[in-house]
Amino acid sequence: METPTAKPGHKIDYFLKDFEVLSMTLSGSKKLRIQAEHMQHFVDDDSTELSKPVMTIYSPDKPDLHINSETGYISSDGELVLLNGAVNIKRNALKNIAAMEVDTHNLRVQLPNDFAETDEFVTIKSGANTIEGIGLRAHFREPINIKILDQVRGQHAIN
Repeated sequence: METPTAKPGHKIDYFLKDFEVLSMTLSGSKKLRIQAEHMQHFVDDDSTELSKPVMTIYSPDKPDLHINSETGYISSDGELVLLNGAVNIKRNALKNIAAMEVDTHNLRVQLPNDFAETDEFVTIKSGANTIEGIGLRAHFREPINIKILDQVRGQHAIN
């Protein structure tokens, strides 16, 4: 009679403090950086959990996009990042383009597509303009494309 082998529990096989990973393009330019105060990797499903993660998405000749949250999760294949709790996205101003800041919760990021989404309430501020609504779908590579899905309202300042 065969004895069933138990799967290992959701156990940490290693952890790091002041975690940082940087991915590059084929030409050697910075593409994406993920930093966290603490990272722990789980042996059973090859997933990774992060505390206070900060993602930086680099774009040539454009300001970097900084995304931070309370906690994070990276799938075993490294393609899905879940940013949990309060999420803040910032991009500095560029010549005639105002700085942008997005506040929401629980953002799902698909790294291969530079795509992010949430079903939570979203506030986007750019200069003196504000847009709010429920749900967000965004592509973060240039040109940046952000769509608010429901109950959208905004204030637009005219100079």
